[in-house]
This record gives sequence, C-alpha cells and structure tokens, in this order.
Amino acid sequence: MIAVGLSVTVVAINFEEFPEINLVRADADKDRISDTSDNCPTIKNENQTDFDNDAVGNLCDPDDDNDGILDILDVFDDNPEEWSDFDFDGIGSNIDPDDDNDGILDSRDAVPIPISEELAIKYLEDIQDCTKIDEGSSRLLCYSQFFGKVAQNQENNSDALELSIALSKIGLIDDCHFVSHEVGHVAFNENPDVIENLIGMDGTMCRGGYFHGVLAAYFHDVQEDGESFPSDYDSVCNALIGTSNYQDCIHGLGHGLVHYFDENLDSSLQMCHDLSFYQNRLCMKGVMMQYTDNVLTRQGMSGDVLSDLCKESQLSGIDFAECSMSIGTTLAFFTNHNFDEGAKSCNLIENKQGQNYCLEGLKLEIQDSEKYEEEPLTLDKREKFQPQFVDETSKVIDIQSPAIISDFQFVPEAGLISFVIDRPQYVVMYVPNEFLTSKMAVTVDGQIPNSISAKGNVLGDDVSMIRFVPDNSGLVMITPLPK
Repeated sequence: MIAVGLSVTVVAINFEEFPEINLVRADADKDRISDTSDNCPTIKNENQTDFDNDAVGNLCDPDDDNDGILDILDVFDDNPEEWSDFDFDGIGSNIDPDDDNDGILDSRDAVPIPISEELAIKYLEDIQDCTKIDEGSSRLLCYSQFFGKVAQNQENNSDALELSIALSKIGLIDDCHFVSHEVGHVAFNENPDVIENLIGMDGTMCRGGYFHGVLAAYFHDVQEDGESFPSDYDSVCNALIGTSNYQDCIHGLGHGLVHYFDENLDSSLQMCHDLSFYQNRLCMKGVMMQYTDNVLTRQGMSGDVLSDLCKESQLSGIDFAECSMSIGTTLAFFTNHNFDEGAKSCNLIENKQGQNYCLEGLKLEIQDSEKYEEEPLTLDKREKFQPQFVDETSKVIDIQSPAIISDFQFVPEAGLISFVIDRPQYVVMYVPNEFLTSKMAVTVDGQIPNSISAKGNVLGDDVSMIRFVPDNSGLVMITPLPK
C-alpha cells in the first residue's frame, strides 16, 4: 500500500474586505449585523437604536421607555414620565394643566380628566392583553369582549363608546364601529327596550355601531325565546323618525334580522324588501354586513368560503352587489383597515364581478373610517332620514336631508307634494312613480333651485329620485307641469 500525503492550505478571509461574503453569517434580517450581536435580529435596524438601553432595539422592543406601557398605547414612548394624552392636545397628562381641554384648569375642575382616560387607567391590563394578540380577527374579538365588560360595569353606555373612540384615535383598534356592537348587546341585555336604549344616544359615535348592536340583541332574544317574528318590526324605529339616528336604527334592523333568521339570507332580505325604497337599502346593508361577518368569523377567509358567500345565481343583481361589497367591508375590520391585506382576500373570490364589488366595498369602508377619524359629522350636519307615510296607503315617500322637514302634505288628486325645510340644505326624495307625472316643477319659497336633478326607476324599482339644493329655507312645492 502506498501512502499518499495530502497538503492542506488554510486561507484567512477578512470579512470586512468582502462585505458580500459577510452575509453568510447568521443574519436573519439582512441588516449586515450578525444575529449574535444584533439587538433586533428579526427586523432590519442597521442603526441599532435602543432608547432604554435594555439590549432590545426599539423596533423589537414593545416598550421603548420601560415605563410598563406598551408602545402601541404609549403616546410618548420615548418618555418614561408620560404615556397618555386623552384630550389629544400633544401635552402629556402628567403636565397638562387642563386634561380634558374644557377650559377649566384641573385644579378647579370637578371632573378634570376625560372618562376615556379614567377607564383606560382602570382597565390598562385588559387593554394591553388585547394588544398583544397578533391575529386580526382574534384581537378584534378580544376587544369586543373587553368593551362588553366595560359596558356592564359602567352606568352610562356612552362611557364605553368614548373609550373605544379614544383607543381608535390612538391606533389600538383600527375602527370602533365593530366593538361598539358589543356595547349595544350589553345595553339591551341589561334593559330589554330598544328605544329606551337608543333615545339620547349619539349615533355619530362609532358610526352607529351601538345602534346595530341593540337591534341585533333584540332580535336574538326574540329568536332564543322561541317567540314568533314581531309583526311590528317595521315600526320598531319609528320613535326616532326625523333624527339622524333613525338611519342607524333601520340599518341595525338588518343586523337584527340575521340574528333572528340565522343564515337564511332570503328570509332576512324579504323583510327588508317589504319596507320602503330607502328603508330597504339601509336594512339590506345591515343584513349583508351581519351575514358576511357571521360566516367569515366562523368559517375563516379561505377562497372557497369567500367564493360561496354571495351566489350571483341565487341573488338579485342589487343584492349580489351589496353582498359582495359587504365582504369587503367585513375584510376591512379583519385586516385593521389595511387595503393591501384585505385585497388579497377579495382576489380569492372566483366570480370576477364579485371580486370587483368586494374591492369596492373594502375601499369605501376604509375611506369612511378615515373620514370619521378626521372629522366625525356632528348631529346637526348629519343627514336625517325622514320618511313620510302617505295617508290611506301603504306607500312611503322617503326624504333625506340635513335640514328638518315639517308640515308635509300630499294631495293625490292634484299630484301636489309640499313640506317646509328649516335651512338651505340638500334634499333627496324617493317617490313612488304612481305619485308623479312625467314632468314636475320644484320650487322653494317660489324660487326654482339652481341645482336639481331627477331619475326614474331607481335601481330597477318603481321609484323616482328627486334631488335639489335650495338657496334658501321655506316652503317646498313639487307640482305637475301642465301637459
């Protein structure tokens, strides 16, 4: 046997001279800092900033200033002396001389801090527990249960809503509409009277979610108790006619119908379709929102589930569009109102038109949410839904306007519709075609509005839309023109 000698040459490599080779070291985030010395190995942070010097980089540290308040809740996450600013004036509560911005110094104010701050301090541990949940729908469920707990413990239901609005402004919850449903559920369970729970509440808070929750709880109880469907369902909101809250109530009616009929979509929709034109539209949107939320919460967001939710072959064109758009609305809540994330799920829908409707619903929900956060509409600016019931018929003339409508009259033999508006605001009317002739004149205090439009057979219904923007308040007259 012949022995063979092997010659081994060892070459020393200077990684500083060959930075591209340095990448073969364990460096999960590819920030050119090896994991063994990287203070945030999972997120790229070349500057290695570590405000509180706890060896955890700021981008990985859930509490940058080590004050015990998670950064997502801490408005001043680089100041261990401050964390809260519930009047959103940029001044931390510890040094703010007027914590609630009511013009009265805290030293003289009987109630110096906002109820939202008081409750945030009281329930700090619960809030932070929910923030730690990564998965979107699970986190949303945690917050819903939490706000139900707050509503149970607080005498005033609006207190829980004030907290939800504050947390949405901070960014802990992306929108308070969904969680406010749970506040409405709790309110009704404690006092099972729909109108008593709604009168005096501000429907602008969380875009009416509280109202939807109250109506859902009402119909859920009717169904649980084995009672027959209430024959007066179409008048359950009538005490709110003439207010902006009436719209929220009718929309909530749709949520409630799904609770009663479970997922029998046809039965829920039929109850809506038996209402007036605009009531039907509001009710149907509530039905679709509750239906899509129920299914996606229970079955998840796979392509099969999303594709089967809204069957074009089983729904009318309008119902199919509304159902598909509501998928987008629901996805917005499940993805923290992130369009790109929601769009990934919309694009799983096999029906191309349904996919487009889903994307449209997603986009509109995100826009509405952002608009609300920037400048929520006050009650005086909100549109008021003011249906007018035509005597001796089952017909309704729906009127929407921020102005208040009074002294409504309809004279069928003359084809005359008249009413008074208290200020020059736009007016939208949906009038059954049987009450109109081919040509009608619209005047406000004898003057023809500069902006006026009309459309017949709206969305295929035997209803015409008349919209005008008057230059002044006063008597509105809608009369047929001579042939």
